[in-house]
Amino acid sequence: MSDLVVASNLTRYLKAWRAARGQELGLNGPLPQAKVQQASGKSDKWYRMFEAGMPVKYDTATLLAIAECLGLGDSERMTLFLLTMGVPAPLNVTLNDDDVRLRPMSWILEQQGRRPAYISDENWGIVAFNRAMADWCPWVHDPDANLMRYVLLYPEARSVYEGWENHVRVFLAMIRLEIAKRGFDTPIAHLLLEALEDSVVKALWDEEPSVVANRDGHHYRLRLPFFRNEPIDCMSQVFIPSAHPNLRLVLMTWPDDMDGFNTPPVA
Repeated sequence: MSDLVVASNLTRYLKAWRAARGQELGLNGPLPQAKVQQASGKSDKWYRMFEAGMPVKYDTATLLAIAECLGLGDSERMTLFLLTMGVPAPLNVTLNDDDVRLRPMSWILEQQGRRPAYISDENWGIVAFNRAMADWCPWVHDPDANLMRYVLLYPEARSVYEGWENHVRVFLAMIRLEIAKRGFDTPIAHLLLEALEDSVVKALWDEEPSVVANRDGHHYRLRLPFFRNEPIDCMSQVFIPSAHPNLRLVLMTWPDDMDGFNTPPVA
């Protein structure tokens, strides 16, 4: 498909979406270009050129802002991204790093549906997460959200994780291995020092040392406000993308055919 045809289709779609949005809002005509331009954070000239299909610079955040202003559904958002960036929109996924190389991984998160999934970096910082993960664990929205920080330092984690101390032992074992690999001058080592100020965490750290590479296949029980604090049995599957060996793709699931594990109730 030629660039001219793509530009023509983009213009046609944007005009149709503005018209539909205007009708939805009860206006006497299409949503004005100025409203979309303001939402985009760009200049009036930029938006006129964009809607006309002329070459302009934009990023994911700009397209998402336009989609939100136009009230686009999932299919329309996907069309907007396909016509502009050549890739589907990251639907129902929050990607904290706007690295285009991570978008295929974000699609995996999206495809998990009601099963939580996330991507963390080598310091357990949350790189991306799907809507289900945000529903289950709202802390992922926190600035610089980090799984280790949550488990070791957030008071609520002690009631969310049944057998919290056993979880901490596993997490500390993973930190030990990471320090053995990368040394003490790393964000996760600095986070550990902060966590060791807690007497309980310090006592667990001082126990006989153990090391663990990951929690792949780990079975555990959670009590989450999203499920009215009822016990939820689940397990984690951890994958290391070959193109991004410093990242972890974690899928949370529940094996319905395994004794002692139940499908979480609908909240």
